[in-house]
Amino acid sequence: MLEILYRIYEVADDETAKRNLESDREFGLFSSTSKAENTELVMDCKACDSREQFKELIRSEYGNDIAFAYRKGKLKAGDLYCIIIGEHCYDTKRYFNKITFMCDCCGATVTTYIRRPICFEDYEIRTHFFNIADYKEKRFCSEKCKQAYSGRERQRLKPDEEHEFYVSRDMFTEKNTAGYIYKITKKSTGEFYVGQTIYVPIFRWGQHLKTERFDIKGILDYQFEVIEIVPKGENILEREKYWIQKLYLENPTLSLNISCTANLNPNQLRLEGVD
Repeated sequence: MLEILYRIYEVADDETAKRNLESDREFGLFSSTSKAENTELVMDCKACDSREQFKELIRSEYGNDIAFAYRKGKLKAGDLYCIIIGEHCYDTKRYFNKITFMCDCCGATVTTYIRRPICFEDYEIRTHFFNIADYKEKRFCSEKCKQAYSGRERQRLKPDEEHEFYVSRDMFTEKNTAGYIYKITKKSTGEFYVGQTIYVPIFRWGQHLKTERFDIKGILDYQFEVIEIVPKGENILEREKYWIQKLYLENPTLSLNISCTANLNPNQLRLEGVD
């Protein structure tokens, strides 16, 4: 026994097909030319013993002239054709979950069978909208409206002295950067710590301020600085080691780094690879 999911289309005349294609280019609702050009009449599911029996049932309802494939040039305006979407109807929610929503950009009401409307992806919300959860609920009738809304909101959310926003570790990732080497100095004692991060440095600084070593209550006594931007392709761990050893040799009693310094002789003036 088969459960065949199908659609019936009517071939549109040239003028209607052209108008439908222009609308599709703007709204991007269809995945194929035949769907964009022609008019969908029915979407349904039939239980039958075979595909041949399915075709007989369709012919009995729509006439013997109905086609079972779209052949542009061979079918004329007004002709009907049937497209089999799938068998066994495992994914009926994708096709029968009819949804209606209002575009958050232009206010148009949209009714469609697509699995989900045009919306912002998770990476867009992280990158452009500071992980503000409200943007996950925005829905659009077209990519054009989505881009227009995105541009307007990104300009509105552009940080200035009067607006606050949350910084996430992925927010300022640079494609050509392997990461950053940073140094934290306790100004009252001169003690310092060297570390590395592949994310935005200010985020790493915030993580340090949640530890006992760098208590946020004493934040005025700390200096956080980036001492090297490591280009893509270079080993960031080796660059971190270089700076830890270099600064340790210059001031061994002030370094708070334990790794990479255990076997160093503070009396050395130079270490291979350390200037």
